[in-house]
Amino acid sequence: MEITFLGTNGWFDTNTGNTTCVLAETKNEYIIFDAGGGLYRAGEFVKGDKPVYLLLTHLHLDHILGLQCLVLFNWPGGLNILVADNMKADLEDFMRPPFMSKPENLKTKTQIIALSQAANLPFKLEWKELEHLVPTVGYRLESEGKTIVFGLDSGVCDNLKELAKDADLFITECSFLPGKAPLNIHLNPQQAAQIALEARVKTEALIHFKADDYTDLAQRDEALLKAREIFARAIAPYDGEKLII
Repeated sequence: MEITFLGTNGWFDTNTGNTTCVLAETKNEYIIFDAGGGLYRAGEFVKGDKPVYLLLTHLHLDHILGLQCLVLFNWPGGLNILVADNMKADLEDFMRPPFMSKPENLKTKTQIIALSQAANLPFKLEWKELEHLVPTVGYRLESEGKTIVFGLDSGVCDNLKELAKDADLFITECSFLPGKAPLNIHLNPQQAAQIALEARVKTEALIHFKADDYTDLAQRDEALLKAREIFARAIAPYDGEKLII
């Protein structure tokens, strides 16, 4: 399975990267986690007629603003947007004029599916509520014998730890600067690393760096060093980097 980090910033796009969006390609489908500003790059990688599944964690703008870029794509396999039941109505209200084109007006056949109604998926999917300011879910996805966990935005909580358990790849956030945790709604590098350590994950990828705190990539690298003091197999990918699991 090939993972491409299309957007690794949190809050807003800057010269350090676009906001959150991660693409996983399997033999039979494409799976996209969140639709931040990095979604515009998905057209470089989504090829052929494999279906595309977009899994949304929550509806803060830095996780859905990339939806306006869907007008760029014509994906023959169609697009299935999965969202928690309690977010579906708000998402439908966002995906319409004057904010963007309605799904039925896009070139790609697009449907919005509540998670409780997401039957017959080509992969195994589990989700749990996370600790954040607004309703937010984390995902645990199993495909081709590998497990990916996508857990952001969240503070430290049992559900995030349970989702991450024994994952091949744990993609989580590093919003706060090292040692800083003003509220339990996001993680700093040490907190993220401790969760990875306790969950016995194989690799942890830190993304969603708070753009007005992490103003250059060197700061990200410093945060990664702090994380590695606790969990040695942490990485902090930049936009466009790939990973094979």
